[in-house]
This record gives sequence, C-alpha cells and structure tokens, in this order.
Amino acid sequence: MIQNLPVSEIWFVTGSQHLYGEAALKQVAANAQKIVSSLTSSDRIPLRVVFKPVLTTPDQIRELCLDANHSAECAGLVLWMHTFSPSKCGSAD
Repeated sequence: MIQNLPVSEIWFVTGSQHLYGEAALKQVAANAQKIVSSLTSSDRIPLRVVFKPVLTTPDQIRELCLDANHSAECAGLVLWMHTFSPSKCGSAD
C-alpha cells in the first residue's frame, strides 16, 4: 500500500437488473466478490478495492455515487455492469 495518500480505497460497484431473478443476482454478487479479491491481492493496485453490493435501481446508483462523493476514503469507482443476452442462453441448433 502506498503511504501518505489522503484516500485509501476504490469501490467496486456492480450493476444488474431484477429481471434475471434472485439466483442470478446472488451469482453476480459472488462473481464480483471474486474479482474484488483478485484486485485486492494484486501488487499493481496501490489502494484497497472494496466490494459494494449489487445495485439494481437508479435510486441505489444515485445514493452510492453520493456516498462515494462524500467519502473521505474513496478515491474512485470501478463499475462493472452485468448483463447477458437471453438469445445466447439457448442451445445451438
């Protein structure tokens, strides 16, 4: 970790949609946590990466951005927007 920085963390923010169902959202959160773990253990990232819960509504996104803006420790956001194409989920004929 780099010393004497006024900020100490980067927030990892995942966006998704409720239309995928609760099981898919739980899997998205688990995948995001794995990414955060990998980023945190990297020697190339000088700040701690912090997992934030999966966001699914405009109000949640707005609130998180306001929180980040007012946080003395948040240096920035990494945004991962989860989506998939239902047309790609079927079997190939």
